[in-house]
Amino acid sequence: MQKYSRVFYLLGFLSMPLFILLLVFGYVKINEMASEEIHWGHNKSFAFGQASREGKLILLSITKSRCEMLQGLECGEGKPDLGAYVLLNFTPRDQEFQTLILDDRFVSLKSDPIPQYFLLNSSGEIRHMSAQLPSVEEMQKLPKKE
Repeated sequence: MQKYSRVFYLLGFLSMPLFILLLVFGYVKINEMASEEIHWGHNKSFAFGQASREGKLILLSITKSRCEMLQGLECGEGKPDLGAYVLLNFTPRDQEFQTLILDDRFVSLKSDPIPQYFLLNSSGEIRHMSAQLPSVEEMQKLPKKE
């Protein structure tokens, strides 16, 4: 019996660093997955409410197809600063897009080609607009709060 108890103590002692390494690896992996989860919203009232609560600006993206996650250059693939904004995406097929066309602030939607990008504050004022998603350098210069 004594002979086996020493083996169990030795196994327990040697498995402890492995267990700690697994915990650290799991923690790092979970943080990576959490930081990658940047989703484009598709509901205007939710986006404006979230922007107001968090004190962030809204990055409104008008694209030909719906943005999901950050897939595609139109949708900001590879742009880490998108997490600093509330992301809102509309396509010409969305009902919200039809109301935007009627709004005088978004007159460029009638004449200019899509995609178009607008940076709005939580009250709907346009802070920045462009025909392409701003580069990382431009996004660092843009204000992140109202």
